[in-house]
Amino acid sequence: MTTNKLDIYSFMTDEMKKVLEIQKQKANEESDTNPDLKSIREGYEEERKFWNEDSPNLFKVFDKIIEGPHGDISLRFYYPNDKEINNCTIFIHGGGFILGNSNTHDKTIRNFAKHSNSVVISIDYKLSPEHKFPVAIQESATLVKYLRENAKEYKINKDSISFVGDSAGANLCLGTTLYLRDELKDISFIKSLILYYGLYGLKDSPSRRVLGGAWDGLSKEDLEYYETSYLNNKEEAKHPYYDCLNADLSYDIPPTYLAIAELDPLKDDSFALEQILKKHNVPCEVDVFKGMLHSFLHYSKIVPEAEEAIISGSSFLKKHTKI
Repeated sequence: MTTNKLDIYSFMTDEMKKVLEIQKQKANEESDTNPDLKSIREGYEEERKFWNEDSPNLFKVFDKIIEGPHGDISLRFYYPNDKEINNCTIFIHGGGFILGNSNTHDKTIRNFAKHSNSVVISIDYKLSPEHKFPVAIQESATLVKYLRENAKEYKINKDSISFVGDSAGANLCLGTTLYLRDELKDISFIKSLILYYGLYGLKDSPSRRVLGGAWDGLSKEDLEYYETSYLNNKEEAKHPYYDCLNADLSYDIPPTYLAIAELDPLKDDSFALEQILKKHNVPCEVDVFKGMLHSFLHYSKIVPEAEEAIISGSSFLKKHTKI
C-alpha cells in the first residue's frame, strides 16, 4: 500500500529534489495525460536532451551499424583518446527494457569514457515489447563477438572487455555475461562488470515495499509492466539470464562493481547480488549513494553524486583491466 511507503522527500538531497521539480515542470509543459508508448519514448528522449547539455568533448565519436541475429544493430563508439590500443567497454543502457538509446544516455557514456580512458561502445538493442527476451541479450553477445573479431580496426584489446549498464541495462550486462559463459565456455576476456542500480530477480523485498512510486516510475505496477513487456511469459521470470540471482554465480563471474541509490526500490536486488558474489569469492565493491533516487546518473548537470558514481565505477574498471 502507498500508505506504507517512506517519505522519500525527507531523505533526498536538495539537488535530487530539484531534479523532481524540473521533471514535474517539463511534464506539465508536455501535458499529455494518456500517452502511448511511442509518445513516452519521444518524451523520454526529449527530456534527456536537457540533462545531456554540456556533455564532455571526446577525441572521436561515431555511429556504426552491424548485422545481428534479429536484424541490424545500431552502435555508437566513444573514443576519449587517440591511443593505438585501448580497453574496450560495452555500455548497455537502461529504460525498463522499453525506453532509451545512445542519445538518452549520451552524457553518462561520455563521462564514463572520459574518466575510464576506455573506448566505450553503446548498443541500441531492440526494445520491448516489440522484441522480447532474449533478443537484447543475443544482440549484446553478438556485439562482443564482433568487437573481438574486429579489435584491430577499432584499436581495442580483444582480451580486455568490460560491461557497464544502468538499471535494466545492468540486468542485461549480467545476463549477457552468463549467456556468453554458457555459449563460449571461456570468458576470461571479460574483465569487469560495472552495474548501476540494476534489477536482478527479486519479486519482493523490504526496499520494494517501502520505496518506489510515481516520483521514480518504479511502483509495483510499473515494475510488473516492464517485466511483462520484456518477457514472453511468466515462466521466463525464473530464467537465470533474467532472474540472475537464480543463476549459478559460483564460477567465471568477472570482478563486479555495484552502485546503489539509497532511495531505490531495487536496492535490495544489488545487496542480494553482493552477498552471493562475496560468498563465491568474486571481487566485488559496493557504493551506496545517500539521498539518491534510481536513475540518478542522468542528472550530473546538478547532482554531484552522479559524477562521483561514474568516477568510482571507472576506477574499478581500471583496477581490473590490462591497459
